[in-house]
Amino acid sequence: MSEIRILKKEDIKQEFVNGLAHQIVFPNEYPGVDIYKCTLKAGESWKPALSKRDEKFQLFLFINQGGFIEYPSYIFDISDRAIFIPFFDQEEYTIHAGNTDLEFLHINSAINEDDLRSLNYVRLVLPKFKLLKDCWRYTEDFTGDAGSNLKSHYVVEHSFLGRCSMGWNLGVGPSFVGEHTHPDLEQWYYIFPGSTFTYTAGDVKVDLKGGDMTHTPIKTPHGSITAAGEKIDYVWFELAVKGYPLPPEKV
Repeated sequence: MSEIRILKKEDIKQEFVNGLAHQIVFPNEYPGVDIYKCTLKAGESWKPALSKRDEKFQLFLFINQGGFIEYPSYIFDISDRAIFIPFFDQEEYTIHAGNTDLEFLHINSAINEDDLRSLNYVRLVLPKFKLLKDCWRYTEDFTGDAGSNLKSHYVVEHSFLGRCSMGWNLGVGPSFVGEHTHPDLEQWYYIFPGSTFTYTAGDVKVDLKGGDMTHTPIKTPHGSITAAGEKIDYVWFELAVKGYPLPPEKV
C-alpha cells in the first residue's frame, strides 16, 4: 500500500506569471494525474490550452465566487463554488477573474483505453458547468444511513467521465464520515476554507483545515470526524484505476 500524503495550505507556494499562479501539487504522485492549485488575480484572464478527446480530461474546481468563463457565444457565471469541464478541443474558452482573486483547482487526468471504452458507451454532455450547491445529493451506509448529518453531493457522477468522478461533502459538527475502504479508487481531497476536522487514513491521523489537500491510495481505510462548532467541508476527486464496470457487450 502506498503512502498517505498530506499537503498543508502553508506549504503550497504560488508564483505568478501574467496574473496567474498555476502550481502543481503532489508532483509525480500518481501516473497520469496532475493537479494544480491556481489563483487568477482580480481583473486578469487566462485561456487554457485545449486537449483532445484521446489525450486528457481537464476539470476546473472553482473554490470561490467572482468571475466567469467566456465562450464565443455564451458565458458561465462563477457566482459560487462550481465545477467546469470543457468539451475537449471543440471550442476555445477564457477564464476571467472578477473584482477579487479567483482560486481554483485545475485537474488533468490522462485518457487511457478504459476511459475511451467508457466514453464510447456513455458520458456527460460537455461542456459541463454547475454550481456545487445545485449538485444532487446522495447518502451512504457510512454517512447519512449511519446517523451522520453529513450532506453528500455528486459533482461528477461515477462512469460518466471515464475513470474520473468527484463529490462534495458538507457536515456541521458534530458530524462524521465513517471509516470505509475503496479497493480500486485513488482519492484526493481539497479542504474548503472554514473547514476543520480530523482525518484518519491507515495509520495516519491528522487535523485538516481549509486549503489543505490529501492523497489517499487504494485499499486504505479512511474516515473523518468533526466536533460541535466545527465543519467538514471538502471535495473529493477519485480515479477508478481499473475503470468503472461496463456491460459485457461494451467491454
